[in-house]
Amino acid sequence: MPTPFIRCLEENEDCDGKVEYRHPLSGTGRSFPRCEAHWGFRLQKQEEINRRYPTLPPADFDPAYAGERWDEE
Repeated sequence: MPTPFIRCLEENEDCDGKVEYRHPLSGTGRSFPRCEAHWGFRLQKQEEINRRYPTLPPADFDPAYAGERWDEE
């Protein structure tokens, strides 16, 4: 059961385990309280985001094609 002092950000029937402020995974640097179950869901979602939007260009990326750039500089 979640602690009575800190409530899970996504509190619902799926909550399970200890609620803690978790390490921020986004660039905001802000921590949010999540139970162990929702933290696991959030980690899975971050893995999906990282696969979809990698920081390095794929091997077949050609910057000459249509004048595209991988980075924002």
